[in-house]
Amino acid sequence: MQRRRWRPLLLLRKLLTCAICLIALVALFSVHVHLFPSSKVPKFADSYKLPTQHEIGYQKFRTERNWVQELAPPHLSKAPLPSRKLDGARGNSDFHKLWKPPPNRDFVPCVEPSPNYSSPAESRGYLLVHTNGGLNQMRAGICDMVAVARIINATLVIPELDKRSFWQDTSNFSDVFDEDHFVNSLADDVKVIKKLPKEMATAARAVRHFRSWSGIDYYQDEIASMWADYQIIRAAKSDSRLANNNLPPDIQKLRCRACYEALRFAPRIEAMGKLLVERMRSNGPYIALHLRYEKDMLAFSGCTHDLSPAEADELRTIRENTVYWKVKDIDASEQRAKGYCPLTPKEVGIFLTALGYPSNTTPIYIAAGEIYGGESRMADLQSRYPILMSKEKLASLDELEPFTDHASQMAALDYIVSVESDVFIPTYSGNMARAVEGHRRFLGHKKTISPDRKALVRLFDKIERGSLKEGKTLSNRTIEIHRRRQGSPRKRKGPISGTKGMDRFRSEEAFYVNPLPDCLCHRESQNMNTSLVIRFLGLLVTCGQDGFNSAEWKEAAAMGTIRCNRIESNVSDEGRFRRRDVLKCLGATIGMEIIASSGSFVEIASAADLIQRRQRSEFFSNIKGTLFTTIKGNLDLIPSILTLALNDAMTYDKATKSGGPNGSIRFSSEISRPENKGLSAALSLLDEAKKEIDLYSKGGPISYADLIQCAAQSALKANFLAAAIRKCGGNEEKGNLLYTAYGSNGQVRLLICVVLYGYFQHHCYVIHAIFQMGSFSS
Repeated sequence: MQRRRWRPLLLLRKLLTCAICLIALVALFSVHVHLFPSSKVPKFADSYKLPTQHEIGYQKFRTERNWVQELAPPHLSKAPLPSRKLDGARGNSDFHKLWKPPPNRDFVPCVEPSPNYSSPAESRGYLLVHTNGGLNQMRAGICDMVAVARIINATLVIPELDKRSFWQDTSNFSDVFDEDHFVNSLADDVKVIKKLPKEMATAARAVRHFRSWSGIDYYQDEIASMWADYQIIRAAKSDSRLANNNLPPDIQKLRCRACYEALRFAPRIEAMGKLLVERMRSNGPYIALHLRYEKDMLAFSGCTHDLSPAEADELRTIRENTVYWKVKDIDASEQRAKGYCPLTPKEVGIFLTALGYPSNTTPIYIAAGEIYGGESRMADLQSRYPILMSKEKLASLDELEPFTDHASQMAALDYIVSVESDVFIPTYSGNMARAVEGHRRFLGHKKTISPDRKALVRLFDKIERGSLKEGKTLSNRTIEIHRRRQGSPRKRKGPISGTKGMDRFRSEEAFYVNPLPDCLCHRESQNMNTSLVIRFLGLLVTCGQDGFNSAEWKEAAAMGTIRCNRIESNVSDEGRFRRRDVLKCLGATIGMEIIASSGSFVEIASAADLIQRRQRSEFFSNIKGTLFTTIKGNLDLIPSILTLALNDAMTYDKATKSGGPNGSIRFSSEISRPENKGLSAALSLLDEAKKEIDLYSKGGPISYADLIQCAAQSALKANFLAAAIRKCGGNEEKGNLLYTAYGSNGQVRLLICVVLYGYFQHHCYVIHAIFQMGSFSS
């Protein structure tokens, strides 16, 4: 009876054992565990190594708050002072950071068509294209027309390049691009021919100005319906004729294949471009500077800053005489203040110095035509960065002779050198700047610094007025402004909120500026960081039934045997590796894998927390610096600023339980009260400082509550505390100590300091006592 009673329990026990083994095996093979029968642990490749502390700083969690914002590499928080001598390990590190590309987060090109994508359907007619604009505007237009030809089932005739624009270039398609490669590369997408058949010379044709930023419905319904009456459709213009977004994925990928694979420069241009790149590389890593300070751009934009009256008149005459430039009357100062003007060569030099690029050792390639004003205009930049190169300096006259009289071909050489550069910096967001940026994103998100011209103009103007000097403050502000303008992966920006009609499409980021997400996909990287070597299990699997008597097995077994809660050495051979030991080994493997995996995430999280703390501290320091500089130039407003802070902190309404230090004093209902008389001037001063702070604020505009209290702290440092300490025989060092002691811990200390200032003036022993204490307790 007892045996029958125990039989079900034995069966249940076996079933449970089998279930546990099965679960353990499934779990084991679902994690990364490497089995090595030998006693030697293999050497992993670099991709298998645990990330170092330095590398952790560049990792990014998958879920971003704002996919449209760039990832800001932590090493860009501060740059070395340009005047600092770079030597030793620290110098090498600083040098490396200047050229280091942004993290690309494993994005790779993905332009292959979907399984449903078919060969081009039977052609319904011929599409002729007259491109317009400069080289890069024509490039984008050609790629769009490839997609249009696919949509309307047309045979695309090799497009005609613009020969009537400002540059008067007579180049044909085959002079600039590899015609045969273009035709062959698109054979599975669109039928392309070099010339219109002779028999079609008298065929019915229609000339149409395709509607700008049109979607697929427009081309399928309105344009494709014209095949009923015409055999040839001629596109009078090619620029911006296709929408940036909301097109079928296969059409978007076709645009990328056309732009980055099919539309290759002519062999002789490619060869010359590669030669220029090699000669630039002989000087080490280099910056390609698209210095768009040419006569046509200045005339078109109406920008005349730092130009003589005669030069301004010349540019205005050019603009008025150019028929296809619609806007004639332009306010130069307003254009510059809005950031619509290209940076001048002098401003570029200040900008590069503020970023930290060494003056005498940084090679710069000037990707531009003839600079307006010639060498005299370049003097300031040349004095800062003497290694200024261009295609004219890198190549002989004989080497450049085939390209010299053709603006598009010369621009193609600049394009190649710019795409291949270590750092690309455009001074204006024109067609070339946008094309090169998009190409560099497609090739792996190479470092592309896009200057925030609107913010920079404010800084440059302060330098001219003498209220800001070049140095650490300017450098930190410049770097902070451009932390998220380095060319790292982000989704293409959509239209600006509130815009309508054509303005809505015009405000979008152009497709070829950023081909993500249509043509760039995320490659899942193998998480091999926590792989484990389980020698016991490896021996168990590889040795086989007769392998337990091998010398290797005996050597490994003598090392130790896994027990419940301890490791025993030199146990007897009898029953050395039992079934429960196998289960324990599997369980230990899984547990170790989980623990090891969590460790890497803890390290990343800790590093991210440290980065955020540092960024907050630096941001707060920048705010203090801005306010301190602003108040230093307006010392007469310090009493008003302190009164403003006190009154703002005392607006708490006990009845409604509202108010307090929340910036409510700025409203007219508060600032107009009798006790706030005369404070509007202080508020206006802080408003100006707020505009500057908001430019480099990553988390949105600073609140008036924080602004007013921080301003009061800076006012104390700028005058009151310094005056009190000097009167009591102290010095600046002691003053900074006192300010540091109270300055970052809230309004209570601020109010105490303000109230006690008058008391300090007559009782200096209080200050001496504070210095003796070494701290300022709240």
